[in-house]
Amino acid sequence: MLALIQQNFGFYVATLVMWGFLMAFLFNLVKKSAAAKSDTTLMLMSLALFLSYLLADPLLSLTLGFEIFATSDGYLVWALFDFLTVLVIFFISKNRTLQEVPAKLYVFTGLSTNMAIFLVMYVDIQYSEPYVYWWFWDFYTVTVNLIDIMMLIALFSNKDFLGLVKLYRRIRGQAEPT
Repeated sequence: MLALIQQNFGFYVATLVMWGFLMAFLFNLVKKSAAAKSDTTLMLMSLALFLSYLLADPLLSLTLGFEIFATSDGYLVWALFDFLTVLVIFFISKNRTLQEVPAKLYVFTGLSTNMAIFLVMYVDIQYSEPYVYWWFWDFYTVTVNLIDIMMLIALFSNKDFLGLVKLYRRIRGQAEPT
């Protein structure tokens, strides 16, 4: 019974996150509409994330009759969607600096981390014997959801709220912009 609740709860959390990316897109669309000559980067990044999450949504897949997310192959599909989304967002934001769009670093970091976790989950479920529960599954559940929330906050605020841009600049030896 608990496993059924956890599985269904996971589907609804994924849908809620997808809805969050839609709201981020609409928020940035309205912001762009209010200032006619403003930058479209955040709006397009939000749209790319929403479409990626929409296409990879487990409830949508079940509705359309695809059962791929019922197997470990679903993790490969999610990793592929994250990789393609990183490429799309790279092209969308390539002419914008981290000072202009700090959300870019948060989205790249989030998608890259999610992609790595999806690949580890795939390898774990596909190749580990016997199929025994372990701590990484809880880590996966919490981390993926926290990263999705982090990306949502970044798309809404476009601020360096966790200091990732400062850390990135410090690691690269770059001076703080004035």
